[in-house]
Amino acid sequence: MYKLYSYENDLCVMQLTGSEIRRYLEMSYDGWVATMTSPDDHLICMNNRDSSRDKFFGLTKPFYNLDTAAGIVYDVDVTKPRGERIVIKSLADGTAFDESRTYRVAVNSYRAAGGGGLLTKGAGIDKAQLESRIVWRGDYTLRDYIIRYVREHSPITPQTHGNWQFVPTEWTAPAAKRDYQTMWNGR
Repeated sequence: MYKLYSYENDLCVMQLTGSEIRRYLEMSYDGWVATMTSPDDHLICMNNRDSSRDKFFGLTKPFYNLDTAAGIVYDVDVTKPRGERIVIKSLADGTAFDESRTYRVAVNSYRAAGGGGLLTKGAGIDKAQLESRIVWRGDYTLRDYIIRYVREHSPITPQTHGNWQFVPTEWTAPAAKRDYQTMWNGR
């Protein structure tokens, strides 16, 4: 389990506005998604190093700073410029998403402290305010919660949420397959 989740992060719940959530996601996706101008472009921001020897799997940014979100339904339009890609359609239950409303969002303690810059540079929250945004902190590390869940629910059958997608899919689906091959070549 220490190889799967090696960090000593706690589970935190923070209060974020809808606008802050969208801007957080904009910065995250800007770190790993290329702007596609044709169907032949890369979907993922790739570097020129040999991905079989690269600890970041050929990505231009460290993979641990690349976040997605659950609890909302959204598209990532890779034809749009940076900062304009995320379109949040609704909450996962179909309720309207409101950028002016405040939501409770689960993050790890690395993110809650400003790690990766997604809350500070992305969402635009002053680092001094981050601690006051935390409304709950778990009693155990995330690794402990994962271990407990696996013990109680084994065998585990992973499932995807399917709550977000890259668009336009006629460009992104083939590009994702190509980039997957590039990233995992030789692994």
